[in-house]
Amino acid sequence: MVRPSSIVHRPSRRNPSIARYTLHVTRYTKMMARGARPIVVTIDGPGGVGKSTAARLLATRLGVRYLDTGATYRALAYSASARGIDYGDTRALAAMAKALPLAFEDSQEGVRVSLSGSDISESIRTEGVTEAAALVAQHPEVRRELVRLQRRLAGTAGAVVEGRDAGSVIFPGAAHKFFLDATLEVRARRRQRELGARYGSLPPLEQIREQLRFRDQLDIQRRTGPLIRPRGAVRIETSRLSVAQVVARMAASVAAGPTSQAVTRSGAGS
Repeated sequence: MVRPSSIVHRPSRRNPSIARYTLHVTRYTKMMARGARPIVVTIDGPGGVGKSTAARLLATRLGVRYLDTGATYRALAYSASARGIDYGDTRALAAMAKALPLAFEDSQEGVRVSLSGSDISESIRTEGVTEAAALVAQHPEVRRELVRLQRRLAGTAGAVVEGRDAGSVIFPGAAHKFFLDATLEVRARRRQRELGARYGSLPPLEQIREQLRFRDQLDIQRRTGPLIRPRGAVRIETSRLSVAQVVARMAASVAAGPTSQAVTRSGAGS
């Protein structure tokens, strides 16, 4: 059930852009009140464009579940490491993915990720797990199993799903798709601030640039579920936009109706 109070926000002097979209979001509230089908919104894009923050806020506004598909790959990599399974062992990783006891739970601190009942939300956010997740994500067999899991986790009551193949593979039929992008420099600086806040010190900017370039190449050249702008996805260049502005644009687009554009290869980092 969509909660109207979580969708319509009062205009704010600090966020004047929100006021411009209130009418569109109010229309969406009325549409859902008439019994329209629960929506699935997909948000794709490379690292550092602000997908996770925007997706969480949009899900809250729409009153639906938020699903971070990247967390499923992180959880698998974390579990594989704990069991001593090589990241190149496709068969073992796929078998583990098929039976991964993963759950996402809402809390006052946000969405918590648990594996076999244990909270691993912070454990899967280390740089080591991030790199390992990129490696396990290269295996087609692993991706197929995790796509099944991701669809189950999204549920049937509507969801905002973010990742790198959410709109192209996991939910290709979603009526509302977005592709967020930003320049490499902006993405690197955002990631630097994020890591600084988490670890208390700023890593070298050039190091982060190289990590993003490397991950972009892995994602774009991947055989299964490569990073693309999905068919029907609205591209939002976030380099000069605040998170509130990005969320407001997506909310207005959802309220206005299904999106539609052609498939193109990602220009990540360009």
